[in-house]
Order: sequence, then structure tokens, then C-alpha cells
Amino acid sequence: MNWFFIRPVLIALLLLSHSLPATASEGSCYGYLTELVRSSDFPFRYVGKDKVNLLIDEDDGEAVRAQLFFDTDGTGTIGWIKYTPATHELLNTSAELDEPVALSFDARFADGYAKCLTKQKAG
Repeated sequence: MNWFFIRPVLIALLLLSHSLPATASEGSCYGYLTELVRSSDFPFRYVGKDKVNLLIDEDDGEAVRAQLFFDTDGTGTIGWIKYTPATHELLNTSAELDEPVALSFDARFADGYAKCLTKQKAG
């Protein structure tokens, strides 16, 4: 085995596994959803986008509702979202809003999430 070529691949895989959010477990599609939210224009006021994770409140197959949080000594909650995979609609549903606000995001993550869900249903 030639470790000169294999070692960089192993290092890349290790780094990738540590960059996934805590809520994205093995075989889960939530990593795509987390990156979708991170790529959005949600008003990340208190923390960098790369520090934000999702805590899924509800996933009924039609829509996903999640709390946005970051690791801290306090609650670390910065808001809530609702994502509807069928329509690719991401809404900021945070408590201080009178009505949900539609968010824009990088469509590549929506596509990845949809493909992942299709694979899970087929497998």
C-alpha cells in the first residue's frame, strides 16, 4: 500500500466527518439540511454561520421544523426554521416574527437533501 497517496485521503475524510453538525448522524440527511440553513440569508446575529447547528423539533415527512443553536454555556438558541422539501421553501419561523419570512439558500444543498431522502426511502 502506498501511504503517500492514501494518507491525504484519510485526513480529508477525518476533517469532513468533524465538520458535519452534531445532529447529522451516520446515514442521516440532516447534514444537507444544516448546510442548506447555513447557506441561507437567515439573520445570524450572534455567531458565525459555520457554528450553527440544527435541533430537529419535528419531521413529519412533509416539512421539517428545527431550532437553530450554537454550543455555549447558555441556551445558544438563535431562532427556528421550517423547510418543506417538496417546494424547496425555507422559512424563518422565529418567535419574534409576526409572520414567517422566506429565506434564500444555495440550491445545491436542497438537491443533496432530496437525493439523500430518496436513497433512504429506497434503501
